[in-house]
Amino acid sequence: MSKIIAIGNQKGGTGKTTVTCLLANALSQPPFNLKIFVADCDPQQSIIRRRLSDQKQTSDPAPYKVAFYNTLSELQADIERLDKENDVLFLDLPGRLDTWRPADQQETARFLQYVDVLFIPFCPGNYALESTLDYLRTVLKIAHLRKDNPRPMSVVGFVNLYEGGRTVDDRALLEEVAEIQVLTKIKFLETRLQRYALFRAIDTFTTFFDQAGADRATLNISKFITEFKKSIL
Repeated sequence: MSKIIAIGNQKGGTGKTTVTCLLANALSQPPFNLKIFVADCDPQQSIIRRRLSDQKQTSDPAPYKVAFYNTLSELQADIERLDKENDVLFLDLPGRLDTWRPADQQETARFLQYVDVLFIPFCPGNYALESTLDYLRTVLKIAHLRKDNPRPMSVVGFVNLYEGGRTVDDRALLEEVAEIQVLTKIKFLETRLQRYALFRAIDTFTTFFDQAGADRATLNISKFITEFKKSIL
């Protein structure tokens, strides 16, 4: 049985797809060598398009499989098999929650019924934060409904696109995160992913994990990946 993970947020630009690839690339290769599968469930198809482009540039075998799922029913047809065959199954979900629809027509929210751990990126900036808080309120309700499920969903936050506390937005974000932890009791990863150009250049092959790396970006992502892995396995 795998751990089914999603990096979720309804606000664009918070890095959910980038972080998914950073994690999948690293965890599928040394020193972790986990069997990883990425289900691209986002209509934008960012990950599957990136994989197809990457495969044109190299003859190396892909470190993990990626497949696009256009609808929830398509994923449902494969989810049991994928759960058995992999160590970690990442779901790259559509950004927008559709809880405004009748329950039997909701698609995005229903994907969450399969998620074991939902990681939410919190980013600096008032608009990003307000949208993320709306998302958090909704997913906490879903997590509460699943609390007695054999596989309940837990919610974990992390700070992304951080600039080292140098900006007013950074400091406001940390104050908000501290308040969220008190009010909701959700866990936050201690490692804050910083805003490095290296991360924006991510493909679906390259791992940036290197605990002995000489540059700050590599050390930052390596620390984040180590903490992430400990939190799910």
